[in-house]
Amino acid sequence: MSHPPTQTEIREMLAAAGLRPEKRYGQHFLIDGNLMRRLVEEAELSPADTVLEVGPGVGNLTELLVEKAGHVVAVEVDHTIAAIARERLAGATNLDFVMTDILADKHHIAPKVLKKLEARRAAGGTIKLVANLPYAAATPLVADLLLHDSPPERLVFTVQEEVALRFVAAPGTHEYGPVGVLIQALAKVEILRRLGPSVFWPPPRVWSSMVRVWPRPDRRVRIKNLAVFRKTIEGLFGHRRKRAARSLSLADAAGAPPEAWAARLKEAGLDPLARGETYTVEEIIRLANLIASE
Repeated sequence: MSHPPTQTEIREMLAAAGLRPEKRYGQHFLIDGNLMRRLVEEAELSPADTVLEVGPGVGNLTELLVEKAGHVVAVEVDHTIAAIARERLAGATNLDFVMTDILADKHHIAPKVLKKLEARRAAGGTIKLVANLPYAAATPLVADLLLHDSPPERLVFTVQEEVALRFVAAPGTHEYGPVGVLIQALAKVEILRRLGPSVFWPPPRVWSSMVRVWPRPDRRVRIKNLAVFRKTIEGLFGHRRKRAARSLSLADAAGAPPEAWAARLKEAGLDPLARGETYTVEEIIRLANLIASE
C-alpha cells in the first residue's frame, strides 16, 4: 500500500499551485497515514467494490483506495485542488473524478453522482463510501445514502465528533434526535475512534471521529413506510420541549388535535405525556407503522 503524502508534501503541492486550504469548502486534510489505512481496512475493499469518496483534496486517501477497490468515484467541488489530484493519480485507470458539490440541495445527493453510482452498480459492483467527509455535508449525505432504495454496503468516514455522537445517541440524551433515530433504524453504526485536531491540516477547532455505518436490510424491512417514518420522527422532535402528543399535533398537516395523537400513542404502547426524545428507535418504528396502517 502506498504511503500518503505528509503535511509538508501537501503544503508544497498547494504552494506550487498558488493555493491554500479553502475554509468555504471545509478543507481539513487528513494527514495521518495510519488513520487513512485504517479507513481503508475497515471498508474491507475488494475488486468488486466501487468506492464513493467525497472531498478527495490532493488525493492522499484516493491513492490508497485505487489500490484496493475495483473503481473509485471521487467527488470534488474545488476544481483547482482537483487538478493536483488528477496529475498525481493520472496513471490510475480505475478512477473517475466528478466535479460537483456532493449535495444538489441541503438534503439530496447531486443527480450526476447518483447516475455514476447507478452505472457502476448496474455493471455488477458493490458501492461503499470511504471518505474524510466535509463536515457540512456529512449528515445529509449519510442520511440520503441510507434512504436510497439501494444503499451502499458500507460507509466508513471521518466526521466532526459532535455529528458522530448524534449518529449513535441514546434516548433521553441531548444528542438524541432525528438523524440518530433514522440512522439507527436503518443501519448498525459505530464510532471506531476519536481523532484529535492534529491529525488534520489545517487542524480544525474541534475533535473528530472515525465512524462505520453498516446498512442492514433486516432493519429496513421492519419499517412499513419510510416516508411516514420520517414524518413521524420530524413530528416527535419538531418541538422537543413539548409532550409527544402536542408535538405531533403541531406537525400534523391534517390538524389532528393532541387528544387524537394521544390515542394513537397509547395504541402503540407509548406514554402520550412523555417527550418524543424519550422514545426508543423501536418505539418510534412501532408508532410509525401504526400510522402507516391507518
